Amino acid sequence: MSDETKRIDAQPTTMIGEEKRKPKALYAVIAILGVIVVALSLILVFGVFKDKSTGSPKVKQMHKLVAKIRNLETDVNQKQGEIIELIKDYREKTGETLPTMDGLNLTDDEKQLLEAKIQNEKDVSIKTLLGDILEKNDEISELQGKIKILEALLPSPHVVTQGENHYQIAMDFLLNEKGVEKSRALQLIERTAMFEPLIPGFKVWNFYSGEEYGTFITQGGAPISPNAIRRKAKQQLVDARDNAIAEKDKLADDIKVLEQKRDQIIGQVDDLNQEKQNLMVKIGDLGEKNSEMQTTINSVHYMLDTKKNLLEKKIIKGGFLRSPRLKNISPEIFNNSMDLREISNIEISAKQFELKKIKKITVFPKFYKKDQDYEITIDETKQYAYIKLVSVDKFKNDRIVISVE
Repeated sequence: MSDETKRIDAQPTTMIGEEKRKPKALYAVIAILGVIVVALSLILVFGVFKDKSTGSPKVKQMHKLVAKIRNLETDVNQKQGEIIELIKDYREKTGETLPTMDGLNLTDDEKQLLEAKIQNEKDVSIKTLLGDILEKNDEISELQGKIKILEALLPSPHVVTQGENHYQIAMDFLLNEKGVEKSRALQLIERTAMFEPLIPGFKVWNFYSGEEYGTFITQGGAPISPNAIRRKAKQQLVDARDNAIAEKDKLADDIKVLEQKRDQIIGQVDDLNQEKQNLMVKIGDLGEKNSEMQTTINSVHYMLDTKKNLLEKKIIKGGFLRSPRLKNISPEIFNNSMDLREISNIEISAKQFELKKIKKITVFPKFYKKDQDYEITIDETKQYAYIKLVSVDKFKNDRIVISVE
């Protein structure tokens, strides 16, 4: 390799980079000059914003300038985001960190360090990546220069500090800086859109033409733009709405489940009530049966008739020289009963058997002893007879036949 060739190869990479950036720098200078020309034209046309006769158009023009600043700030944010991604790619590929950047704007010393890295880097992809970072940083510087030129055409903004709000800043501007009466200031603010929340570093631009008040927000030195905050607030509202809808749907589903459970419980209660009614009926039936059984157990059941009829019906049997005795004790013949818990006397009248008088009363079976288990009384008229059961417990739930003569 010749010495001339070696000298050509030995030229610093920075010189090559500078040669590549010279056209871009030239374009930047031309663009800045163009902005200056426009700015001078605006100054000549609109003066220093002191002519009160053109209030509304001035505010509109100021709004346009602020809108341009916002657009440029948006471009800056985009470029900064691209640089952040490039720095991230560099760290992932090399495991190294780049020189500290102050707000992603390289100082002269940092630029020299970055250019030295580009010169010494052998990996083409890494070298290209670092070159892109340097290029985008220059683009950011160019955009920030344009922003400063436009800001110079506007009145000084209010830089937001922690805890301030738009209404407070607007009232302070109108009352203290412009000397507007409070009632008039309230009217002006009432028909002006206020932006909340304000982030420290935002710039609030206030304009008052004497007839119209205007106020606009730009990002300034804040880490986030007003548009980003607006989008975030809108997204929060959308999320809140979606969450509310989801919660409403969930509550609706929960209500349906609860209604189904309620219906099931009501059905179960109805079944329990029906079962309760059935049990009450059964208990009533059992009570009646128990009462009947108690009455039966505590009652004496008896057949009452004349001796003649009893013999004819073959309920008792007797003969010559033989005393009558009980023959038929079928349950169905005992058609009378008496609850011995309440009464123990049986009354017999001659009339009920068409007898002229009662001569004798006999109780069967004969194992019941007269004057011991029972007593018989016939009145003087012989028309009535009374049987008093003395041994009441013996007669309970038993059957007797009473013969009347």
